[in-house]
Amino acid sequence: MPETAAYTTRPYVADDEAGVLTLLRHVLGTGRAFARTTDFWRWKHFENPFGSSLMTVAVNSEVVGLRAFMRWQFRADAMILTAVRAVDTATHPAHRRSGVFSLLTSQTVDRARTEGVDLIFNTPNRISLAGYLKLGWTFVGRPRLLVKVLRPLRVARALVTRGEPEARAGEDAWVLSLPQPDALCLREDLGKLLGANDQACGGRIRTIRTSEFLRWRYCHAPSLPYHARWREGPHLAAAAILRPSHRRGLREILLSELLLTDGTRQQAAAMLSEVLRSTDADYVLAHAPARSIHADVLRTAGFLPVPRNGPYLTVRPLSPAGTEAIATSMARWHLSMGDLEVF
Repeated sequence: MPETAAYTTRPYVADDEAGVLTLLRHVLGTGRAFARTTDFWRWKHFENPFGSSLMTVAVNSEVVGLRAFMRWQFRADAMILTAVRAVDTATHPAHRRSGVFSLLTSQTVDRARTEGVDLIFNTPNRISLAGYLKLGWTFVGRPRLLVKVLRPLRVARALVTRGEPEARAGEDAWVLSLPQPDALCLREDLGKLLGANDQACGGRIRTIRTSEFLRWRYCHAPSLPYHARWREGPHLAAAAILRPSHRRGLREILLSELLLTDGTRQQAAAMLSEVLRSTDADYVLAHAPARSIHADVLRTAGFLPVPRNGPYLTVRPLSPAGTEAIATSMARWHLSMGDLEVF
């Protein structure tokens, strides 16, 4: 077991849960869109259909450091890539600048490589990007975000004043008047739509989506309220999964998933138009790769590029398959807004 005068490191065990949550709350606070509860922790790291997370802790009399890699899977052409997503990381303030982050990262990377993981990916912020590059990550690019402004005056006022617009009555209780995604995820024909949507992504690197994955990601997430809308045809023709949120006093909707086929562009565009007409949000935020069917549908629905690009996407290949699959260009990737959400 690696050791310094201040702490030792080892793989996470179940008895670490309380200490890890205490550390995360102390260092990171409560998430903007979620609470760091026991239910959220277990959902995120142990109920994931891709598998339980790889985690390493630094401890002395308490947990003073954490590095967590959440399991993920991608498809690239006909290749399945086993991946992990670098997520929760925290170092107690009393142990900063003592190498905790670098040591935990190095050990967790080694464990991932030993287990046959093909690549690591994550979306660090601008401040932490340099640290990841120093540790061997590669900067891929910044996904292009798309926006549909529904309340121009409110959005313009927020941009000009850089302050909080006047709150609306009942703001805390704002929800979307759309069904929960459970009904969508239980449909027998969802698998057919997911397969067709996968083909519509072409050979780009994309998350492997199954009914089980969507139920975990969008139906069972504690404190993350998702909603769904879908379009009927002879079979399920198109579907969207959305999450209401607040940002700088504005009502935001994240279009987390847009599922469609090459032959259902019109149905998908009509479905989005219905959603946009029925919501009281100020704007809707989405992502789709350039020159994709998904981007075409969003443009038809009136979405425009956001002047400032989205989060920083970084990767670290751990196997020949991972090295072969990745490229230092966003054009190789077909991610959804749900893939880019930090949760």
